[in-house]
Amino acid sequence: MDIKSVVIHEIKKQEMVTGAELFLTKNELDKNNTNVKAIISSLDESFSKKTIRRARFSNDGFKSAIADFKNINLVAVSAALAQKLKDGIQNIPAAKGGYLVFCTYKTARTFLSVFLVRNTAGSLLKQAGEESWDIESIMYLDVDHFAMGVRVNLDVLNSGSDDRYIHLVKGNTDISDYFENWIGVDDTKQEAKDGDALYEMANKIDLPEGMVDRDALKKQIFDYVSGRPSKIVNLRELSDYLYKDSDKIVTYCADNDLDIDGEFKLSGTQLKKFVKVSVTAGGIKLEASREKFSASGISVSNDGNIVHIRSKELADAIKQNLK
Repeated sequence: MDIKSVVIHEIKKQEMVTGAELFLTKNELDKNNTNVKAIISSLDESFSKKTIRRARFSNDGFKSAIADFKNINLVAVSAALAQKLKDGIQNIPAAKGGYLVFCTYKTARTFLSVFLVRNTAGSLLKQAGEESWDIESIMYLDVDHFAMGVRVNLDVLNSGSDDRYIHLVKGNTDISDYFENWIGVDDTKQEAKDGDALYEMANKIDLPEGMVDRDALKKQIFDYVSGRPSKIVNLRELSDYLYKDSDKIVTYCADNDLDIDGEFKLSGTQLKKFVKVSVTAGGIKLEASREKFSASGISVSNDGNIVHIRSKELADAIKQNLK
């Protein structure tokens, strides 16, 4: 992990009480400090192991506060965003404060991330003067139980791609509305894109141990989803079901830049793609995956009387068999 910058501010607010205070730091933390490196690495790892929801920015929130995502002045940007969040939650009795950890770093991708870490016993940072932290106290942050987090894939955002670049996680609580409003999330569902990405994954990922072909993998996915309430797919649960490893599918999707939500609905034609079409009529049996049914593969004439199969391999095999 190549850490670019780290800034931590604190919002002081008790649950069921209105009013909040803000402690802003004026300097970045030492990105080469061992404790700082360990905290950011642990936060990113903890984030990656949770169910990630994907989205894009709406026109407010971060997008209105950050003029240039290619050149982010993290001290100034984080201070403005921390002030905005403090103002947004001070009159919400149920909202709680915590440490806002802002960081930019590069792993396989370049990210801007923000983690809200609660004020729990043993994780209180020590102030060093009026505008900074005692850097040695950073190690006591409870990174495994951060409350909320967002990770912005700056590579995707700055590329102009239509892929979703915001990653949100629940942390140890539900993602609160005020946190999403603060980020500025366009929460439009893209279940067709999620279904396409899952199908692409099924065509390329390593097969589970003992599985003979991809059709068997797709059929297992179909059977699994068909038996789920509301046809909801959770990638970690599906991965555990198929591979006995909840990280396998998520890691594959991340490594291969698949734009897929951590949890989504798979139904209708998206679900049917995972099973073959099998038809027997007039003494002829036709069986093929649904992706084969297209103008360049298998199609039915406009009058419905002729089936066209465009496959040189199949034609050669039939001719060879008839000799």
